[in-house]
Parts: sequence; C-alpha cells; structure tokens
Amino acid sequence: MSKVMNQTENGKIFRCSGCNKIHIEYKNLNFNFDDEEYKNFANYFMELDGPYWESVNTHVEFGRKIIVPVGHRNLNMLLNNRELEELKQLFSIPITHQFDLLSHFSYDISNN
Repeated sequence: MSKVMNQTENGKIFRCSGCNKIHIEYKNLNFNFDDEEYKNFANYFMELDGPYWESVNTHVEFGRKIIVPVGHRNLNMLLNNRELEELKQLFSIPITHQFDLLSHFSYDISNN
C-alpha cells in the first residue's frame, strides 16, 4: 500500500511502503527519491522563478520556456509557468509536515 502525500490535477506524490521511496508522478514523468533527494528536488522547484525563466528563454524554439535539467546530461524537463506553479502546489506542504501526515491518514492509490 502506498501513501499519498499530496495530489493535483496532473500530479501525485506518494511514498511506497515496499521500497520506502518517495515517488513523484507529474503528467508523463516519474521521479523516485529517498527523503533527502526529495527534499532537494522539491526545494529546487520551490525556488524557481517561472516568469523570469520564461523571459530569459523567449528566444528558444521550445514551446515551454522553463528548462530544468533533471540529472542526465541529455534530458531536460520543459515547463510553462502554469505547470511550474502546479508542481509548486504539489510541493507546498513542507516535507516534515508531509511525513507527519503519513502517520495520520493515507490513501490506497491502487483504487485510483
């Protein structure tokens, strides 16, 4: 059974009871982290200034102007500001509070 930490229209963050990893599903992307990796990833996105990066990257051919490297030199995540704001909403509960919530309630994601 997995425990949902937060959810939006296009994304979900949950902890797998089998591997104890935190999984982020956003649109067609999936990230799998231990606690420290998750905290660093979430903090990185919370600090991104979407309008600034959309302005800086107006000249690039990509439709989405917020370009986020995701750890592999040949792979970037492309976002628009609306998508970035949704990710920030996913990460909006502080990580310590997310873990505290896990002990109080959970959702069985196999039924979703």
